Amino acid sequence: MPSSTSHRASFNRGLLAALFTGIVGAPLLWLTALETGYVLAYQSCDDRSQGWVIVPTFVFAAIIIAVSAITLRAHPQAEHDRPPMPFLGWVAIGVAGLMVIVMMATSLPPLFLHPCD
Repeated sequence: MPSSTSHRASFNRGLLAALFTGIVGAPLLWLTALETGYVLAYQSCDDRSQGWVIVPTFVFAAIIIAVSAITLRAHPQAEHDRPPMPFLGWVAIGVAGLMVIVMMATSLPPLFLHPCD
């Protein structure tokens, strides 16, 4: 007789971590990029240089794109797993894709605006 505490229905933890990277990691990275831009705006204005804001913004954009790629690579495996995983796969793709679009939109103002504006 199987025990109620057996691991017969455990999740693939690596897959779950990859999906939660897209669901939780991408929005946190965007928030960190936004806050970094706000903090470095004062230094950028003092130095009259946009590099203080542009470089971290594009570094975070590259990291968010990498997180989205991890999520896209994990999605096919999630489709063939047990029931909650396919749903989490679609949510992860949606959130990570949305964060790529939001990060690209957030990356435009540092390119066109002067740091002291």
